[in-house]
Amino acid sequence: MKPLRLWAVLCLICTLVGCGIGGFWMTGDPSAGKDIKPYIAYWQKDGVTEEERLADWVACGGNENGTFSWKVKEQFSGESDEQTRTRQSFDFQRCVLRAGYRYTGNCSSDWAKTQPYCGAP
Repeated sequence: MKPLRLWAVLCLICTLVGCGIGGFWMTGDPSAGKDIKPYIAYWQKDGVTEEERLADWVACGGNENGTFSWKVKEQFSGESDEQTRTRQSFDFQRCVLRAGYRYTGNCSSDWAKTQPYCGAP
């Protein structure tokens, strides 16, 4: 009976140890030590205050905390979630660009080059 119990305990320990390898709890917070800014921080316009920038941001559909998230209630009939998210994101970017802001984030990836803020139509 003891060998069977010992075998079961060893299997349980190996299983539980495998669950943590490389995960959040083993390596810590992946954002620690990185300079993570809110989305609004990548949009600049000379001569505007933070309050004016936030007001423009919200007027274009951004969130008051400096982020942007798509609105499910504005999804068109027959439109997929991805199509809705892309349409709303592009509309938002175009609005901020029309308001005179320029995007200062990274535009080097192929994906970023498809975004209005990196010059795509």
